[in-house]
Amino acid sequence: MKTIIIGAGGHARVILDILNHDRNLDVVAFVDNIIPNSPEKIMGIPVYGDHSVLPELFKSGVKAAIIGVGKNNTRKAYFEQIMNMGVEMVNAIHPTANITHNVKIGKGVVIAANATIATSAEIGDNIIINTGAIVEHEDVLEAHVHIASGTVLAGRVKVKEGAFIGSGSVVKEYVTIGRNAIIGAGSVVLEDIPANAVAVGAPAKVIRIAAENINRWELKYDPSC
Repeated sequence: MKTIIIGAGGHARVILDILNHDRNLDVVAFVDNIIPNSPEKIMGIPVYGDHSVLPELFKSGVKAAIIGVGKNNTRKAYFEQIMNMGVEMVNAIHPTANITHNVKIGKGVVIAANATIATSAEIGDNIIINTGAIVEHEDVLEAHVHIASGTVLAGRVKVKEGAFIGSGSVVKEYVTIGRNAIIGAGSVVLEDIPANAVAVGAPAKVIRIAAENINRWELKYDPSC
C-alpha cells in the first residue's frame, strides 16, 4: 500500500527505517512544509515541501499516511488534518519491539526498536514510544503522547493527552502525568504531575505551569529525538 510520511526530519527517517520492515507498505514520499529547504530526496524517496500536494498524492493512489514529527502539538494538528481527509493512518512498529498480545494500540502509532509494552497497556492514537522505552502493565497513554528513548513507566501509570516524557526518565507506579505536561530528561517522577506543568529532577519537581495556549515547544526541550 502506497504510504507517505508527514515530516522530513530525524523522526521521519526513523519511521522510514521501521516501515522498510513492513512488506505491505511502500513509502513513496515525505511531505514537510516546516523545512523550507528540504533536500529533493531522502534515502531515494522524494520530499515535497508543501501540504498543498496532499490531495493530489491521495488522488494518485496513496492510501495511507503516518506523522513523522516529534513535537506533540504539531503532530496532533497534522494527524487531525490527515484524518479529516479520510486517509488511513498506519502504525510503524519495529520488529524488535516486545508487545504483549493483549495491548490495545490506536492509529498512527510509532513504536521504535527494542521498546517493550507489557500486558493490558492501552496506547492511544498518534503516540510515539521511542527506542528502548518500557511501558509496563496496565499503563494508559492518551492520544498524541511522546515517550522518549529509554524512559520507564512502571505499572498502572496514566499519561494524559499531549504529554512529553523526556529520555531516560522513570515514572513510579500509579502516577498520573497531566495533559500537555513536560517531564525533563532523566527525571524520576514519584507523584502526580498537573496539566501543562514542566517538571524536572530526581525526584521531579514542577518548575512552571504554562498557560493552556502557549506554544509549549518553545521551552528548552527537544522532543524530536
